[in-house]
Amino acid sequence: MQICSSKLTHRRMIKFIWEFHVAFENKFKHMNRVLYILSIALLLGACEKDIEIDLNRQSDKLVMYAFVYPDSALDLHFSKSQSILSVEDYEQVEKGRFQLFINDNFQGAYILPADTIWSNWKEFTFKASDSFRINAYELNGDTVMAESYIPEKVPIISLDTLSVDQSIAELQVSPMLRTKFQFQDPIGQSNYYQALVVREGWGEKAGEPYYTNEVVIYEKDDPIFSQGEQSGSLLPGLDFQGLFTDEKIDGLIYTLGIDIPKDHLFFDYYEDKIKITVYLYHHTDDYYDYFRSTILAAGYEGIYDGLPVFEPVKIHSNVSQGLGVVSGINFDSGSLVFVK
Repeated sequence: MQICSSKLTHRRMIKFIWEFHVAFENKFKHMNRVLYILSIALLLGACEKDIEIDLNRQSDKLVMYAFVYPDSALDLHFSKSQSILSVEDYEQVEKGRFQLFINDNFQGAYILPADTIWSNWKEFTFKASDSFRINAYELNGDTVMAESYIPEKVPIISLDTLSVDQSIAELQVSPMLRTKFQFQDPIGQSNYYQALVVREGWGEKAGEPYYTNEVVIYEKDDPIFSQGEQSGSLLPGLDFQGLFTDEKIDGLIYTLGIDIPKDHLFFDYYEDKIKITVYLYHHTDDYYDYFRSTILAAGYEGIYDGLPVFEPVKIHSNVSQGLGVVSGINFDSGSLVFVK
């Protein structure tokens, strides 16, 4: 085993974030369809009065997503929202345009491709502490705007591991890789973090390169995961995917401990190398609020699925006059490499 530094490609992380969003959106849209049908059934059963329902009075809203990393091109999502009864997840914007400002300097106006909802712009590069603003609009239509910044990287100072047995039930234990990493929280500011673990495997299958990749679900017993807003959730036990803040560690050097199930250290038939990478993401408050609200909403769906009335969870957005989130992201990482 050896310890080395590693870096998840920006586009792969953006893909992970987007797949999480789409999965949540599909579940939430299904729930809304159920609530709509139940509401109609209640209305029909309660009286015989004819009721006209116009589902198209509110125009579709523009949707914009961008997760911007330092030393990376701009990946921009631009689409239109859909009705809860629509079978489509999004509607493409045929005549989309956007303007970009970096540190208040105008970078130009550009035409968005009409055949895709994601576009990649290698013309732009960003660095830590950059602020940026994106104005996007449909030609002769609506305009949305969002602004954000790229946080500074918070380095992982050290990464240590220890094999332990964790009790999971009476008379049952599970072998874990106790992983501790140390970092220093920047003093005098509110900081928002996420600890993410990724397993990668390499090998050969039928003479061709073989590769696997998965996000590891690890045990979150560290008290930092249950402080502040996390502990205030109305759904005890809800997994916030490694989100936490510096509410109790402002300016301190902190050692965060997580337990990785040892199943992830086993080689499959074709693998001859495994890498476990621990990422410490430094987020903006907008991304933290957005990601947390999507998890809360998905959690509420799991408990209240099928009930006609419940308190909805508002998904956070920093896109003015539209939907979505635009945010800068930075991270550091450390890796454990195992060779067969």
